[in-house]
Amino acid sequence: MSCCYSRNLRAYFLYLSVFLLIIFQATPAVSRIYIDINSPLQKKIPIAIPSFLNEGGDGANQSMGKNLAEILNNALSFSGLFQGLDPAVFLQDPEKMGVKKEEIKFSEWRFLGADLLVRGSYQIQGEQLGLVIRLFDVIQQKLLLKKTYTNDLSAARQTILTFADEMMLHLTGELGIFHTQIAFVGNATGKKEIYLADFDGSNIRQMTRDHDINLSPVWSPDGKKISYVGYKRGNPDLYTMDLITKVGEPISMRPGLNIAPTYYPKGGKLAATLSFTGNPEIYLLDARGEILQQLTISWSIDVSPSWSPDGQKLAYVSNRAGKPQIYVLDLSTKRSTRLTFEGDYNTSPAWSPRGDRILYAGLHDGRFDIFMINPDGSELRQLTGGEGNNENPCWSPDGRLILFQSDRRGTPTLWVMQANGMDQRRLRLNLGDSQTEPDWSPRLTRATP
Repeated sequence: MSCCYSRNLRAYFLYLSVFLLIIFQATPAVSRIYIDINSPLQKKIPIAIPSFLNEGGDGANQSMGKNLAEILNNALSFSGLFQGLDPAVFLQDPEKMGVKKEEIKFSEWRFLGADLLVRGSYQIQGEQLGLVIRLFDVIQQKLLLKKTYTNDLSAARQTILTFADEMMLHLTGELGIFHTQIAFVGNATGKKEIYLADFDGSNIRQMTRDHDINLSPVWSPDGKKISYVGYKRGNPDLYTMDLITKVGEPISMRPGLNIAPTYYPKGGKLAATLSFTGNPEIYLLDARGEILQQLTISWSIDVSPSWSPDGQKLAYVSNRAGKPQIYVLDLSTKRSTRLTFEGDYNTSPAWSPRGDRILYAGLHDGRFDIFMINPDGSELRQLTGGEGNNENPCWSPDGRLILFQSDRRGTPTLWVMQANGMDQRRLRLNLGDSQTEPDWSPRLTRATP
């Protein structure tokens, strides 16, 4: 009897296992969460991007397919969310592979460890490039996204980055950072000038040519202007440059300091430190530099303002307690609250795009490192350590990456890391000497300088 009971029990579990397997396999694909951009533990997704297939037209540029795949792979890898598979391990010749779902051998890609597959094809007709790009879920053997583009051949990179943005939107619900730029101070000419570059350090442009000192570039919320500190008159003055005309116009040339500009999140005005009364205080200025309001009033030095995303609060640095520390000013109550208590020298606060964290640079064991703290002062976390001085942090517009300057290899250069401090790597800037004081743009259209 016990033998019969045992056989029935085994049969029961077998039927239950089959039933559960059917249920899980029948789960709708839309329930799959590809990327949780808010998770600090999100693992990199393995993705395969073979060379794009030439589907006819002008075959003069046979390397185009490989170049297109490399542009996409490099961009996605930079985001910190994807791990591109090495093309050397691919089991098929990309020129002999199909591009449609029924032509894809998903089992081979799964064997290689890919979760996602991008299959692109292109045609060149004169100066026109036609692209069809498909994104597949390898595990579920499903087409996730298909995009068709026709553009000038010279805009191939921008077209690929457009797909990368749309791919991120599909997988995360939020556009990527692939149409963003960075502003920074470079010393390649022997003088400190303002430069712009694409999000990954490519396409560098020198914006100021004053042959003098220019510092602290910041983006306007619409991405059409930058403000910065210039010493053309021998005094630190505030300038704003229209990125189309590339002309820097003075907006505050008051006696003493005119420094540390930062735009109000909705634009139209900015906060900055002025010392024309004798003591450095933070003021609210309109776009022309007219004073709208004095924001801090104290005997101390108040500098480095950073707006919360809703514009209701302002993080800043003050030495009112004796040493530079981070404070938060509530604009509605006009009350300042001290945020940092660890360390003797904390500076350069940067409020996250979601408003839930604040970065700053703090002196630690004789060197500056990047720290992160909640706006209420809780959950202090050190993100860098043991490698040179790490300063002037800023956020990517999606809040997933942090850009900062570091002299860990001697000369200060720009580095990027994930928001949890992982995957620290040097930005590939083809520019000599130092690069400092970075600021990451909002998402931009393609109509950029």
